[in-house]
Amino acid sequence: MKATNSSPWTPLILKLIGALLLLTSLIDYLVLLSTAKFQDSQWVITFTTQVVDRGVFPLIGLALLFTGFWLEANSSDATRTAPWLRLTALVLSSLLGLFFLLIVPWNVVGTRDAVDAQMKQIGQEATKAESQIDAQIQQFRGQLDSQLAQIDQLISSGQLQDPQLAQAKQQQTQLKRLKSDPKAFDAEIAPKKTEELSKIKTRKQELESQTQGNALRSGLRTGLNSLLLAIGYIIIGWSGLRQML
Repeated sequence: MKATNSSPWTPLILKLIGALLLLTSLIDYLVLLSTAKFQDSQWVITFTTQVVDRGVFPLIGLALLFTGFWLEANSSDATRTAPWLRLTALVLSSLLGLFFLLIVPWNVVGTRDAVDAQMKQIGQEATKAESQIDAQIQQFRGQLDSQLAQIDQLISSGQLQDPQLAQAKQQQTQLKRLKSDPKAFDAEIAPKKTEELSKIKTRKQELESQTQGNALRSGLRTGLNSLLLAIGYIIIGWSGLRQML
């Protein structure tokens, strides 16, 4: 008796849960759209990723809704749903399918723009680091006079004894050579400069590779999931509409 009495409620419960899932998902999407910045590639990526990640919930809602419709049609006790409600659900499913289908190229464009912006930033940071090295070299070149004056003062003071005196004179000779001969100065700093530039280049390549790899993985994940969702929604919507019409 209990099973017979509860049977008419099953379609109603399924339809109610399905409708709630649909409504909460649509409200969630509207909230996400309320912060729309369509020209901001980072916002596009975040929005499309979040929408796709939550895209299965309205699909589950539709599945529960149409399961309720099916049970309702096969039950003599259940209250019949108005045909326009079924039609609305089918149209909504078709629209969601189109929406998730459009997300695929939208996400691709947003990802491409974001990668271009990050690549540009990486290049600018590398150029800035190289400029800092050149600035440090010029600063060192400008300090030659003060360093040479300090060593001259130490030597002339008579406070240094061997071997400190010999080391100071050797350093004095080297500084004079670097000051008077630009080629000698460039040759002196060339190994260190090459090493630092190599580090910058390696770091730049690592960041570029990491950026491209992350973008590719994220884009493929979002794009494929969105395509699968679009197929699911379109199959539900179009097959149902074809039967009704």
